[in-house]
Amino acid sequence: MADRCNPVSNRVIYEHAGAGSVTHVVQRTRLLCRRLVSPAPALAFVQNGRKIIRRHGVETEARAGDFLLIPNGADFDLINEPDENAVYEALVLYLSPDLIRDFSDDTAAVVHRASVLNDPPPAWCDAFHNAVDAIRSGHSLPDRVVASRVTEILLWLGSLGHKFAYLAPGPVERVRHIIGSDPARAWRGPELANILGMSEANFRRRLAAAETNFSELLVDVRMTVALTLLQSTDRSITDIALDVGYDSASRFAARFRARFEFSPREIRTNLRNFDQNGAKHDRDGAVLPPAE
Repeated sequence: MADRCNPVSNRVIYEHAGAGSVTHVVQRTRLLCRRLVSPAPALAFVQNGRKIIRRHGVETEARAGDFLLIPNGADFDLINEPDENAVYEALVLYLSPDLIRDFSDDTAAVVHRASVLNDPPPAWCDAFHNAVDAIRSGHSLPDRVVASRVTEILLWLGSLGHKFAYLAPGPVERVRHIIGSDPARAWRGPELANILGMSEANFRRRLAAAETNFSELLVDVRMTVALTLLQSTDRSITDIALDVGYDSASRFAARFRARFEFSPREIRTNLRNFDQNGAKHDRDGAVLPPAE
């Protein structure tokens, strides 16, 4: 199954409006990424290594050949662990929330947390492959055809007893989406409040109710986008810094380390690992204090 579900990927992120997006994640180091939020319901096909998601004390593990179902809207901790050849690799299909909203299946159970889809039928793999290829096709396929091929994934999930729920975005999710659509832009709180149709005071109150504020969200979204670009493209760290609004690579690297507790270059090089308890080890095997 792995060969059939392993289409050749250029190291870019593919997006198709109204259908979804595809990333080809490659990582060389076992790193713990805390407090991530999936921007959309996702299917991750693990090609090499393993993916571990932790949330509320529950750990879900997907190994090479497994598909992982990831709902959106909840934060989680993530470990991508390379295999014995020091490579972690996965193909991730993010499903458009518009498709989820318009799709109905009353027979399947809602995916509330990360779940592994073990040993699906061969035709499932073909459908996944076709959906990925359709999104990567650019404008060579009509929009309706691309959407149809991705919708087939939802039909397959229903036949296997699973479905993703549509979650109407709240203020925090809307801010994340707006900033994520153009992370290099010099966003300001009053501008976002205006886009959301709120007064600036109400905007601040709504974010405070979610235990955050505009400045924290801006940095978090930018660093999360940077993490995805580091994992899923071959762009240089300097270019990625510019992509997310930093004209200084060193200032970007400092912000990134403050958010994730490792440097941007550690995504692409084999510098250190985490043990099963989350403790960091340097290349000489010395244990470093675990991040809190």
